[in-house]
Amino acid sequence: MEKIKEGEVEIEVPEGRIYDKDVFYNPKMKFDRNLSVAVASVTKPEKACDALSASGVRGIRYKKEGEVPEVWLNDANEQAANLIQKNLKINNLNCETRKMDAAVLLREEKFDFIDLDPFGSPAEFLDAAASSIRKDGFLSITATDTSSFFGTYPRVSRRRYGRKSMNTDYNKELGLRILVSSIIESLGRYKKTFYPKICYSREHYARIFGEVIKGATEVQENFRNFGHISHCFSCGWRKDMLAEKCPNCGKRTEYVKVYMDKLNNENFCEKTMKEGRKRRFYGEGKFVEKLKNDQEIPYHYDIHYIAKKQGFNLKKMERIIEMLEGQGFKTTRSIYSPTAVKTEAEFKDVVRVFE
Repeated sequence: MEKIKEGEVEIEVPEGRIYDKDVFYNPKMKFDRNLSVAVASVTKPEKACDALSASGVRGIRYKKEGEVPEVWLNDANEQAANLIQKNLKINNLNCETRKMDAAVLLREEKFDFIDLDPFGSPAEFLDAAASSIRKDGFLSITATDTSSFFGTYPRVSRRRYGRKSMNTDYNKELGLRILVSSIIESLGRYKKTFYPKICYSREHYARIFGEVIKGATEVQENFRNFGHISHCFSCGWRKDMLAEKCPNCGKRTEYVKVYMDKLNNENFCEKTMKEGRKRRFYGEGKFVEKLKNDQEIPYHYDIHYIAKKQGFNLKKMERIIEMLEGQGFKTTRSIYSPTAVKTEAEFKDVVRVFE
């Protein structure tokens, strides 16, 4: 073991800082933990649960930096549970600790802030989290099984999240919408609903932050935010509508029904950015600003993908943006890909700029 400093806390982690036989710590996730602390500071929970704590660093930071009054740290692994106790003593902090299955803990206790950071898919914990979270609560959920919801394994996505993924050129945003849709459906069984506030994919994982509201009426209203995205893998056409046949080339399309409203709430992003600046999380703040400014259109156009599908030569990104804006279409670079644009233009208008 070795002692390191992260944020305002000191913890012991496995030698090499990445992975031990039974305890996982990833220094690359410091960015996400910084952002999580800022989010917790914005939401001001009274009782939070870091349900899959590993070394305990995230929950300990919630207690110390987020100033959350009551924090529960849990891990079913005995070595992890022992390390959590040690790290709490190092930081002279008192938290409730448990060594049990996270789903069981969440079935037994109620929280107004739950953080799920599993190694893999969060799907097996969603129902338990839905049962545990209080009205007006907040969920923070990580998923590292990106190959499923980003479209590499669509059948795995359907099994875990209730819908097949599609390996499109905008698969990262589509994958986030699949995750959010699954969370909403899980909570709906408990007459609760979920409104995303900050959602992103980064490195090897996706991260979803959102507010929970209780009430059957709210559940039904939020389900109205679901809609179809149809995609033609023959010519690259896509549209936020249900279409079994491509109107551009006549070939069969694939489609999926997902949450279609904004993934990033401007007001919440602004509050999180303000918290980040207070804590000197400058990189995280700039990242959230990009999320805040993203267009509401639920997909983008990767210029390499379109050029290949249509058989055109590639044009420079700046020229494509200039041409689309010259036709009156709001067009910006996509936050999900350095080679993609988000635009109000229809597919035929995008294709035309390549001609």
